[in-house]
Amino acid sequence: MQSDQAGVTGKTLLDARFDRSAIGYWRVLVSLLMVITIVGIPFIPFWLLYSLWFGPKYFNGLSARLTTQALELRKGVFTRSESTVPLNRITDLKLHQGPIMRRFGLHGLKVETAGQSGPNAGSEGNLLGVVDAEAFRNAILRQRQITLGAEPSEAVPRTRAAPSDATELLTEIRDILARIEARQ
Repeated sequence: MQSDQAGVTGKTLLDARFDRSAIGYWRVLVSLLMVITIVGIPFIPFWLLYSLWFGPKYFNGLSARLTTQALELRKGVFTRSESTVPLNRITDLKLHQGPIMRRFGLHGLKVETAGQSGPNAGSEGNLLGVVDAEAFRNAILRQRQITLGAEPSEAVPRTRAAPSDATELLTEIRDILARIEARQ
């Protein structure tokens, strides 16, 4: 689904859609955690009743939007958070799927950025239940390559001769960094 809205971070290229089965996944996951802790077992009926209200509210507050310059993420019910991740800071987009997620037909997409380090470092964004997560990830990677000034076909070459020694490799890295700096 494409949009013509222009935000602070550029023109909107793609809005992510989320699978409503994520609500059932959250219900099952929290219920299983309550069972595992044993102490939570008496609270499962209250959680299930509460989740009938909370799940749809949380789901309706989820959004992910790819613009020409950034990935904009929004989520939350009580505490809402909005984050804008510049595409040039994204280092990796990880697709993940656990056994319960597989049962619900869901994928997770973790956004990793440059500058994340330390013991408490986590992903910049974790999107659960994006419809066609692989296509959304590929669209982000394609736009990231365009933002960095590389054409999608040249950014990930199929075959490439490896430099014969460390000096050639370092020279190549220096040249790439110089081209990136010149474009900014």
